[in-house]
Amino acid sequence: MIPRKRLDELLTAFSDRHVLVAGDLILDRYLFGRVERISPEAPVPVLHVQREEIRPGGAGNVAANIIALGASVQLLGVLGHDESGRAFRTLMPDQDLVISDPGYSTITKTRVLSFRQQIVRIDHELPAACISPLAMKQLSAGLKAVSTDAVLVSDYAKGTVTSSLMRNLHKLASISGIPLVVDPKPANAHLYNGVTGITPNLTESEKLLGEPIHNPEKAARLLQRRFSCRFAMITRGEEGITAAEHRRQCFHIPAWAHEVYDVTGAGDTVTAVLVLALSSGAALREAVILANAAASLVVEKVGTATVSPGELRQRILDHSQSTIR
Repeated sequence: MIPRKRLDELLTAFSDRHVLVAGDLILDRYLFGRVERISPEAPVPVLHVQREEIRPGGAGNVAANIIALGASVQLLGVLGHDESGRAFRTLMPDQDLVISDPGYSTITKTRVLSFRQQIVRIDHELPAACISPLAMKQLSAGLKAVSTDAVLVSDYAKGTVTSSLMRNLHKLASISGIPLVVDPKPANAHLYNGVTGITPNLTESEKLLGEPIHNPEKAARLLQRRFSCRFAMITRGEEGITAAEHRRQCFHIPAWAHEVYDVTGAGDTVTAVLVLALSSGAALREAVILANAAASLVVEKVGTATVSPGELRQRILDHSQSTIR
């Protein structure tokens, strides 16, 4: 565990950090209500909607998690000139590196829930939609004036993360001497070589390696070497987090047992906390412990959620006391 004094040092340092989050922007819509009958028109539940919410999703959820922990964020991505794009901007105002592309359709995911149980998810996404060359040039041009403590790439393989963008992000990280961490998608595996670290989940790791994983520590080491990165971290849900670091021993942090309501966006939270901790001077093991604690908190909440420094601190202290007993 992390000693109380060291924990407080890291959490206090969060407020002085600035993180650039680059990736695919998604608008998350939620319809909350109750189901009390089955439709006479078809064997489907009838939802009586009680309230609606919109939240930033994709790279936007990563940014929201970092902001909730007291740090500042520059978000880099693309939205369409549409209702969903405008709604996203109300949630994340004053983001000069978020480009509006007239030919692009903002990806929207609508989740329908009854009594905290998700019934269905409705995705609005044009399969053939692509970001224009002009918008991509604007993204790269915006990086020239960026000053940041870390770069986090949230890749959902929706078109924002390209070889050109990654080259520019590598250049920024190299010149500034800061970490460049990627939450990857296997479809874009060719883009990640030489980053500071990658944070795939178990399924993504198996696809990246091209084989089932039977030994997570061995798999993490293979990923770390394959992408020539400083570390590779595999998130394994209820099995915890396994990490391999260059020239250091692999390690595993077990998941903390808590009631799970919704795993939506938990991976975003893990990566956000990890990068924020690393940029604050944490060792990789310390950063993984913080990320693991944050994950145990967000899965207790509904939908894409965030955690506060106070919640994170209390969860770690409570866990430390329970393990001592």
